[in-house]
Amino acid sequence: MGTDGAHNVQAGVAAQVVQARDIGTVTFLPPQTPPSIPALVPPGPAAFVDRVEHLAAVRSLIGAEPTPGRPVVVAVRGMPGVGKTALVRQVATVLAADFPDGALHASFGVGGESPSEALGRLLKALGVPDASVPTDFRRRRDLYRSLTARTRLITVLDDVTDAGQVEALLPNSAAGLVLVASNTALEDLHADGAVPLVVEPLEIHDALDLLRRVCADGRVDRDAGAAAELVDLCGRLPLAIRAAGARLAVRPRWALARLVGELRGADADRVLDRVNTVFDTVYADLPPRAGAVYRALGLLVGRDFCVEVVAAVVGEPVAEVRELLDQLAAAALVEERADDRYAVHRLVRAHALRVADEHTTEGDREHLLLRAVDWWLFGATAADVAATGRQRLRVADPDRLLGGVELTMSPHAALAWFDREHTNIAAAMRACAEKGWHALVWQLFEATFAYYDARRPLASWVETGTLAVESSVVDGDVAAQARCRCLLAKAYQELERYDLAASELDRARALPVGDRLRASTYDFTGNLALRTGDFKDALHWFTMARDINVQLGRARGTAMQTLFVGRALAGLGRTTGALTTFAEAAHLAREAKAHSVVAKALLTTAAVHSTARDHTEADHYLADAEQIAHQLDNTALLAEIHLLRAATATTRDDHAAAEAHRQAAAAVYERMGSPKAARLLAGG
Repeated sequence: MGTDGAHNVQAGVAAQVVQARDIGTVTFLPPQTPPSIPALVPPGPAAFVDRVEHLAAVRSLIGAEPTPGRPVVVAVRGMPGVGKTALVRQVATVLAADFPDGALHASFGVGGESPSEALGRLLKALGVPDASVPTDFRRRRDLYRSLTARTRLITVLDDVTDAGQVEALLPNSAAGLVLVASNTALEDLHADGAVPLVVEPLEIHDALDLLRRVCADGRVDRDAGAAAELVDLCGRLPLAIRAAGARLAVRPRWALARLVGELRGADADRVLDRVNTVFDTVYADLPPRAGAVYRALGLLVGRDFCVEVVAAVVGEPVAEVRELLDQLAAAALVEERADDRYAVHRLVRAHALRVADEHTTEGDREHLLLRAVDWWLFGATAADVAATGRQRLRVADPDRLLGGVELTMSPHAALAWFDREHTNIAAAMRACAEKGWHALVWQLFEATFAYYDARRPLASWVETGTLAVESSVVDGDVAAQARCRCLLAKAYQELERYDLAASELDRARALPVGDRLRASTYDFTGNLALRTGDFKDALHWFTMARDINVQLGRARGTAMQTLFVGRALAGLGRTTGALTTFAEAAHLAREAKAHSVVAKALLTTAAVHSTARDHTEADHYLADAEQIAHQLDNTALLAEIHLLRAATATTRDDHAAAEAHRQAAAAVYERMGSPKAARLLAGG
């Protein structure tokens, strides 16, 4: 109370209150927000798994003292849906304590900010009043750099589409860390020292763990088989797995098998709508020609492919297609591998095919697929001829495809080509069978036999052989049917399924075919008899096959059947006659330039000498056979040589060498899927 009896009462709430007896000037100030450390990075997904190595890689880059300069920039790349955003947010959360000056965040891409807009918002987060934020981009950037000098900030930049977006928001401190998530390879950023960090789809156990966290009611563990199939159908992509898991979580009565069925069928796009939305966004940004190549990728039937087959499909020069594929790799839609090869994730391929359906007719798509099949058939035919020569029996005339093309490919290069393309050829056969292009199915199988015989991937051999036999029957080509049944029988023989081999050969011999094919059915029948120890029957079939080849003047066939006659004689204990016959076979094979037959004749000669404990002679013939096998890159022959060397070493009591050769042979047979591997590893 004042001396004059006047008094003031303050009650209620006011933002600004000034009380004085005499008032000169009054200044009202805006309410002040307490200073705070910016923490702008959104939280990552509640269910986050794996990426331990990625976190360790980023952690190893931090630790510099706060000085002006360029911060560490980590460019996180990977295909859409692989979890780049989740990773950078998780890293920012885990490493927050190492950056006491705070965490900044900006997002670009569709619906995102411009660099100028992002700078304005970040300046406010750093404490600059609204009225003091510059209106133009350059002054905003200058102020941002001044404020971030000597700071320890972590900055997350998401959905980056251009290196300039990153440059605009770089803090001005060498102690800062900038995490960039992008679907695009930012070459300019890497040129300035950005550290690349590639994110791949999850491993199977991590994918299951993520599904288990999203759908946490125990269904994943109760039906482990369906869960594993579910995450595989999701391509082990975190975005797809979360979408599928969320669908399960809100439908507690569903069995996992129901969602698996949806993902296999027409509902897959609806279930994975979020993933396809991401792909749609990336696809929309592609230049027209790159988009056309992307649509063509959906029609390729294998996951791994070379630039040449894409060029054949789209009808563009290889060099130009390589540049377009580089653009798709930069957009993380394809993965670039060695030797001009690329790979496409299954979900990306499904999206590419969906886009192709929207832009082309079924006839257009079939035409493009036929171009790819023709490329594989031409390549397989060329590799087949390069590996085994033109004289080998074939139902489909290679000259019809190759014409006057002069082949410069070596046998080694031919088998290397098959190593790269055989899975695509098998996939092409399945696609052709579905389309009803049955003649192409058996032609592809026949052209790939050189690979099957040399490498012997038995499971694939049986699968494609069965498909080829079925297609040859539908196609009505009796000669093709006889040939494919014989080649399939050989696969069954290697698997020691002698009953199935005999069944195929009985059907092949019953078909009305010409003399040369009839001799071939005798050849395969004799080999089965040889394998089962019926040497007298084997001699009968081989002798008839040789007589037909002699009458037809077939030099290679005569050499081969002479070799087999020698094997039957050796089995009957007629050693002298066998050695003489092997020498004749080797001579005939050299004249016919049938190098694999020469190697087999030398190997069987060595085997006879080894049995007789004539080790010097055995070693001599073995060395010559091994040299030819290496030149031909013939895996099956090399395995047989290892087995014979093991047997020879055993007779010499050199048990260490014998075991080493047995292990080497077992490794080869294991890759083939042959039951011989288990027996060798068990000491049999």
